[in-house]
Amino acid sequence: MTPALTDTLTLGALTGMRSMSGPLALALRRGGVSEGVFGIMAAGEMLADKTSLVGNRTDAVPLAGRALVGAVVGAMISREHGTSLVAGLALGAATAVAAAHLAYRLRRRLPVSNVLGGILEDGVALGLAASYAWRRRDAFGRG
Repeated sequence: MTPALTDTLTLGALTGMRSMSGPLALALRRGGVSEGVFGIMAAGEMLADKTSLVGNRTDAVPLAGRALVGAVVGAMISREHGTSLVAGLALGAATAVAAAHLAYRLRRRLPVSNVLGGILEDGVALGLAASYAWRRRDAFGRG
């Protein structure tokens, strides 16, 4: 698998789990001010997820948002690697949508409360984002 494909699938899947975790992983890899901005956005999303204000991620509007963010992340990866922008957009969006459905189904099967399930999912998403950023930081001379 090429680095562009691996990166797009990874960040798309993270975006499906938590819409800001894909952009956060990319920001952590790149460094700079964006780390703090996307860190705050990811934390806000994780807090909002624990309230009744946010519907299911598989509802039309939240799912469309995840698809859009996944597409943007896929396009950024495509630009970095000099690959097809259209393919990056489509793959990022499709992966985010598929991962959103998968993560939702897995979380609903956990034998814990919805809030605890959300906290566990937050930990997995943050761990994967940090792992991705740590492994791929050399692409931006941060290693």
